[in-house]
Formats: sequence, C-alpha cells, structure tokens
Amino acid sequence: MGAKAGLVGRDRETTQLAEALAAAAEHNGHLIAATGGLGSGKTALLTTARELAARHGFTVLAARGSFLERELPFGLVSRLFVCVSPDDAQNQPRIAAALGQSDVLAEPGPATLPELHVLHRALARMAGERPVAIVVDDAQWADLPSLQWLSTLPHRIEHLPVFVLAGVGAGEVCTGPQTLEELLAAATGEIRLDELAQHATRTLLENELGPLSDGFVAAARREAGGNPLLLLNLARAYGDQVEGLTAPALLPTLNVRLRRLATHAQDAMHALAVLGGEVTLPRVAELIGIEPCELAGTIAALHRMGLLSAEGALVHPLVRNTLRKSLTITERQDLHAAAARLLTETGASAEAVAEHLVETRPQDEEWATEVLTTAAQRARSRNKVVDAVRYLRRALAEPNAHDLLAELGEAESYVDVQAAVDHLAEADPAHPALPALLALLGEEPEFEADAIGDPDVLPSRPSEFDAYLKAVGFVRMRGELTAAYARVDRALTVARRWQHRPCTAAALTARSACLRDLGRLTAAEADAREALQTLESCGAARLSTPVFNALTELALALLEMGDVETASAVFEVVPSEVPDLFGAPALLAARGRVRIAAERRKDGVRDLLDCGERLHARHNDAMSWRLYLGGEHLYVEERLARSLNAVLPLAAALREQAHTLGVEGIGLLQESVDLLAPTGALLERARSHFALGRALHLAGRVKPARAELRTAVDLADDCGVEDLAEAIRQELAAGPAGLTESERRVAALAAEGKMNREIAAVLFVQLRTVEIHLTKVYRKLGIDGRDQLAPALRLAG
Repeated sequence: MGAKAGLVGRDRETTQLAEALAAAAEHNGHLIAATGGLGSGKTALLTTARELAARHGFTVLAARGSFLERELPFGLVSRLFVCVSPDDAQNQPRIAAALGQSDVLAEPGPATLPELHVLHRALARMAGERPVAIVVDDAQWADLPSLQWLSTLPHRIEHLPVFVLAGVGAGEVCTGPQTLEELLAAATGEIRLDELAQHATRTLLENELGPLSDGFVAAARREAGGNPLLLLNLARAYGDQVEGLTAPALLPTLNVRLRRLATHAQDAMHALAVLGGEVTLPRVAELIGIEPCELAGTIAALHRMGLLSAEGALVHPLVRNTLRKSLTITERQDLHAAAARLLTETGASAEAVAEHLVETRPQDEEWATEVLTTAAQRARSRNKVVDAVRYLRRALAEPNAHDLLAELGEAESYVDVQAAVDHLAEADPAHPALPALLALLGEEPEFEADAIGDPDVLPSRPSEFDAYLKAVGFVRMRGELTAAYARVDRALTVARRWQHRPCTAAALTARSACLRDLGRLTAAEADAREALQTLESCGAARLSTPVFNALTELALALLEMGDVETASAVFEVVPSEVPDLFGAPALLAARGRVRIAAERRKDGVRDLLDCGERLHARHNDAMSWRLYLGGEHLYVEERLARSLNAVLPLAAALREQAHTLGVEGIGLLQESVDLLAPTGALLERARSHFALGRALHLAGRVKPARAELRTAVDLADDCGVEDLAEAIRQELAAGPAGLTESERRVAALAAEGKMNREIAAVLFVQLRTVEIHLTKVYRKLGIDGRDQLAPALRLAG
C-alpha cells in the first residue's frame, strides 16, 4: 500500500495497520502500539490509520492524550466517547461526570474494576453493531484511569471487531509509567518509527522543494538524521545550502517537550549543544549546576526521544544549530567560557578547550593564552593549519600576546597571504618568508636567479617547494614526462597534507603543464582551474606570478583542445600592458599563441616579441616563444633547444622547419617523430606523425604515409582533439582521391569478395586489366592485398 501525501517512507508500517484492520473486521481484535521519538511521524501515521479505518467501515473513536489534563480522571475516555453514552454510566458517577452526564466533577484516583467493566460493555455493544477503531495519540499523557482502561483492552477485544492503535511518544513524561508498560507488554503488535531511508528522505524533501540532487538529499538527511519533522523544518528554512542551517520554527515544539520532561532539560540541551564532542554526564551536570544523579534520568529520556546518541551527544546537527542560535551572544559566550574552564579542570585536550575559547570574549587570564598556543602547535603538527590560525588569532586577542605575531603570520602563510604579510611585517620586516608572500600579492622584488632543488628529494617544508618544482621542470623539459608527472603528483599530495594553499596551487599548475604535455587536456584544464580557485581562496592578487602561471596553463590547455574563444577569454583579467612580473613572459607567450590562433596575428606577434625582450633582459632564453614566429626564428629555436636538451621544443622546431621544405623536410620530420617516441607526449607525437605522413604522401610513398597517418589519428583521438583528428582523416582520404573511375569500380567489387574472373565478367574487361587496376589500387591506398580493401575504402569515404 502506497504512502499518502504527508506520510512518507512508512509503507511497511501502513501495510501492518491495514492487515490488523482486516483481522479486526473478522472478529480478531488487535491493539498495536506505535512508538517514536520527537518528530518521528507518529501523528501522521495515526492520522493515516483513522482514514484507513473509516474507509473500511469502522466506527472511529479518536482522541489525544493531553499533558494539561493528565490529572482529570477519564479525561481521555470522555474525548473518545464524546458522542456515545454508555447505558451503565448512571451507575458509575465518575464515568458519568467524565462524559458530561453529571454536574459533579470526577474525583481523582485509579479506575475501579466496575468502572472498567462499564466501559468494556459499552465498547462491546458498539462493536456488535459495527467494527470499532480506537486511535489514541500521545497515550503517555493520558490520565491514569483512561490509561488503565487502555491497558486492559487487549484481553477484552480478542474476539471482537475492534482495532486499537495507541501512539506513544518515546522518552516523554508519563502519568502512569508502570501502566504504560502493561499496555506495551499486552499489545498484539508494535511499530517503531525509525529514521527515514534515503529514498523516503528524497520524496519528503522534493514534495516541499521540487527535484533535488543526490548530494543535497544526503546532506539534508545527515543534518536532520532522517527525522521527518526536522527534515520538513530544514526544507522550509532552506536557503543556498543545508549545512549550518537553523530551524527557529522548531523551537516552540522542542521547548514545550523539554519543559514537560524536566525543569533542567532545556539547560541540559543547551549545554549539550555547546559541549559538542566532549560530553560526559558529570560535565553537563557541572555546567548547568545540578547533581549528576538528578540529571541521569533526563539524559536517558532524551536518548529515548531520539535526540541523543548512546554516548550522550546530540544526534541531529539541525537541532544543535537551532539550540545554539536560540541563545543570545552573551549566553553563548558565557556557556563556552564555563565549558573551557570545566574542560581544562577535567583534563580535556588543548584543542577541545581551544574550540570553546575561540567562541568567547578575551579571558584576560594566562591559562587561556597557553591553551590556545598549545592547541595551535598541535594543530600545525597534524597539518590542521586552518585550526591553528583560528587558535592563534584568538590568542592574539588576549593581553600581552604580541610575541605571537610571527607564529601567527607563518601559519597564515598557508591559507591567507595578505594577513600573513601584515603580521610578519609587523613582527619582523626582514622575515625570510616575506618575499615569497609578496610575490603572491604581485609585489615582486628585482628578478634574481632562484635555487634549483633535487627532483628526486621531495620537499620537507614549504620553503623548499618552489626549488623542487623548478627541478621537476627540467625533467619535463628533457622529455621525461611520466617521471615529471609522478614527481609533481607526489608534491601535490604533500602540499595538500600540509594544507598549504600557495604550494597546492603551484603543484596544481605544474601538474597541469605535465598533463598538457602528455595530451591529457581535460585533466590539464581542471588542474589549472583548481589552481586559480585555490589562489583566490588564500588571497593571492590577480596580478601576481602564481596567478599568471595558472592562467597560462589554463589558456594553453584550452587552445590545444581547439577552444580558441574560451582561451582568449582567460586573458580578460590581465591588462593589455602586462606588468613586469616573473610570470609575465610565459603569459605573453601563451597570449601570443592564442591571439594568432584567433586570427589576430599582429597582436600575437607583438606579445611574442615582448616576451622575448623581457627574457633577454633577464638573460633567460629557455622559453620556446620563437616557434610561432616562423622564418629564421625556427633555426634559432632549434639550436637553443639542442643546447638545452629540450626535447619537446626541439621536436616542434624541426616539425615547423620541415613544413617550409615540403618533401625535402622528411628527414627532419623523422627526427621529430623519433625524439618524441619515448616521451609519452601524445599530442605532439600526433602532430609530428601527421606532418611526416603528409610529406610522405607528397613524395608518392603511399604505404608508409598511411601508416604514419593511422598512428597520428589514433594519438589525436586519444587526446580528444577532434579538429586535428578530422584533419588527419581528410589526409587519409586523399589517397583514394587519385583512383580513376575504373579503378574505383574494380576496387569496390573486389572489396565485396568477388574474384578477379568474376570482376572481369561483370565489367566486360580482360582478366589482365583487372589485375593491373588492383595493383594500382593497392599502391595508391597503401595496402598489401584485397583483404584490406574494404576498411581502406571506408576510411577514404
């Protein structure tokens, strides 16, 4: 049976109720107890039961236990039988009073057996006329006589057409706990309302918000613990995200339940919301000023209500956030301050105490500074830099903490460049970390040659990172691309473990370059974009070398993929006159290439020449900016690449030179192919094989030409560069373009499997003519025999 609107994810429970109703209709009475904590959907289930019973022809008697009327004898019974007058009521004054048949108030006290007998007889007479369904919500708040009557029903309705459903709020205060236990023990069935499953959570949320992503549903379920009430409150409070939301509309219901539970229950919940993971019964009791023995029962009840875990912590982040938000700033700070002192006295870790201190006003006490600095040091040792920064910033607010400026600045250099510069400069204007940080802000000193590290020795600290990546750059330049990628990838893992954002961005940029060389262009683009996001997150200036480097790699990856328009847009954040930063030449070279590809050759050439001038001023000729200018520049590039053993630039220079030589450039192209063969540079290899295949075609060497072209098209496909792959296919198709009409007819018939004599008969020609035509076809297509004809003709179109 499907769930109705408003009742989601309870198909199994609804089916159980329908089966019990069917059995009751056959004089097999059932009493089912439905138990659930706050917001579990108990009331919605009982509403569904009432509607089911009415549809099946039952007389429905429904009422709800009232906390405010729990001292009124037979108050619940009176609401159940409000339209029914038991005939024997006049003999039972309390029942008559409860049913409004007397002007005398019912007297307090337990139910008597005659009173219970009267009610049982009345129910039996009703059931004799028509099946009866009794639905009681919040039975735990029923008055004691009514609860006694309910607890005796299972033994009285065994052979009657009566269905009873009693909803019990787990952990709630009860007027007669022992009587309630009797009821639960005697019930013929029990339904426990647990948290909603993932699919039910999705249905409930989408009923409120429309279609949602898997990530949103999972996050919402995590925040609300699969609790229907909390999920609905979360959906109605939903803004741009789920995490950290509060649900103020939940507070009235929650506060009423807590006040009914115990006078100190609200204080306990606020203390639990503040204490977080450092929950123990003595600590909570100390924080709210009561004895642990007095609190124990309340904690147990909160656990039964589904609000606390077995360890005593709040289960639902949404409840915790809402409770914390309900406190004033002063109340919250006071609770955190008290928790910090309490945790310090009871031996909690420095980090646990520091989490409370960061939420308080300055304590003006030495112990607070000591705890915060200790916690920061431990956080640094565990690579939790963001936490270390929070603790040190809070410590700096304490009196006499000025000597922490340098320590704070060093920690901030991992995540917040501008703050790090401010604090380090104040602590020590000559601090050795300042130059690198200033470069991130675009304030570079005069260019000086930097140290080169050892590519086989991974950096052990951030100050060694730049030198290590430069060393790996030389490995990449030599064409050892797989080795370079592996080293950069390990460096990225280290930087992420450190949580050092500038180092992480540098490693991502370097890995993007390696991926581009390897022909993995989509991954190269992703790394470059992540590098830019990481730099932005730590406050790096847009006009700075690290940002220029990441922009360069992003533009080149897009250019290699053939997306010239997006590659051009990358440089919109850079002024036309590029500032003279260390990363400017590489950016100019990339922008020049992109502008030439976008048919802005004049602007592109100007960028390339500007790049060359800046490199010359720095006595640095290691960048391949000349490749895209042509002419004599190519020979200069070749000589320089040979002197530096720069494999990829050399292979590209040879290829470009050969392009101007036609057939005479075949030797240069073969050298280019051979140089690239061991490198793994898929895209560059595709280009060189393509150029060699085209030159061989021009020389009439069809078979080797087609072999080179097939290799080239496979490599281009592996890189996902569709424009290049299509150009290679067109070159492949150029072979059959030289077939005569007669040769095409012969080739087509042979491809169908016909023998030479059959072809001669079909075309009315001599057998020798067929043989001559086929020989020419094989040579022009670059194949060895007729078994290769069909695929060769298909490839040629």
